[in-house]
Amino acid sequence: MKILAKQFGEMKKSPNMTAFFPEKTNPFNWHISFKGPVDSDFQGGIYHCQLRLTDYPDKPPEIRIMNESGAYLINHPLCIHGLSANNPQDWTPGTQISTIVEALAMYMNLRTDRGGSGFIHQLDQEVIKKCRDASVRFKCACGADHSTLFK
Repeated sequence: MKILAKQFGEMKKSPNMTAFFPEKTNPFNWHISFKGPVDSDFQGGIYHCQLRLTDYPDKPPEIRIMNESGAYLINHPLCIHGLSANNPQDWTPGTQISTIVEALAMYMNLRTDRGGSGFIHQLDQEVIKKCRDASVRFKCACGADHSTLFK
């Protein structure tokens, strides 16, 4: 719990991501909003994920993207090598939650090898731009309101 509390506080100070703790009775379910990667079609967008940290830091979290991005399927478990519960090989227990979110941003722009679970296989620049523009108006039941974030 101390590890999670420390990381939660650090993420609240980040200029590129912020964490939400939607269930007071479940400290292992986090929602995180993060900025799209710089110098990409996603730049200017804000994306929202859910991390289920039930066995963290011993095992990787389950990761789901909660709003349209053009890169990931919505509310579908992501399979990212070494970073997600669906693909735990090579997991390092010292991996920070912020590092996982930074990897999510990086993988958004990956043009090849998009065969993993939860990925949209073919990136479409027009769809990405439409999703990016809509992402800044996204509101989640957890309390995240992208229209007020990162101002």
